[in-house]
Amino acid sequence: MEIQPYRFESIYSLGHNCQVAAQLKRNGLRRQAGPWDWFNFASAAEFCGVIRRRFEGFMQLEHLEAYGKSVNNYYVRDRQSTCLSFHDFKNTPNQPPLYDYAEFRERLDRRIARFNDCLSSERRVLLVRIIQHQHEAEAIYASIHETYANPHISMLFILHGPESDISKLPSFAEDARLVRIPRGRTWEGDTEAWAAIQSKIRLE
Repeated sequence: MEIQPYRFESIYSLGHNCQVAAQLKRNGLRRQAGPWDWFNFASAAEFCGVIRRRFEGFMQLEHLEAYGKSVNNYYVRDRQSTCLSFHDFKNTPNQPPLYDYAEFRERLDRRIARFNDCLSSERRVLLVRIIQHQHEAEAIYASIHETYANPHISMLFILHGPESDISKLPSFAEDARLVRIPRGRTWEGDTEAWAAIQSKIRLE
């Protein structure tokens, strides 16, 4: 089954990690940043909860904890949702963790407002998410459609597998597509597979 229509006015990553946003950008399909682009948010159940709450309480300062760090950034967990951030909070000498939260919050709120506005409009939208199990797709699909009024939302769900080819999987809805692709060797995934599945998608 192919996604119809092929042309979209907006395309957003739904995570669960930054591979989706990176591959959308690589293939010329990422026009603007979305709220999920650079988080690691593997739990489909918690993700659906954030969607249904329209982000209420999401990544609020009182729920955040720094649990590690790299040379450049702190690793931060939202205890309420289990969402992880690896890129948003700077590791700056002589500054405590999360000292730059206000800057992060302003950026995230702007992206959330843009996302909510788009999914409450009538623009043709494609949402793309990596999932770990097929049943997650149906749960995420339901949470989106129960929360947002836009009747023109299509979804593309990506599963990683050990096979070297691309496989289309049976879908549960006309406006949802499930595809299994090779896992790839780096955090960016299999670039050729991503290019193949996005080759017929156009962003107007």
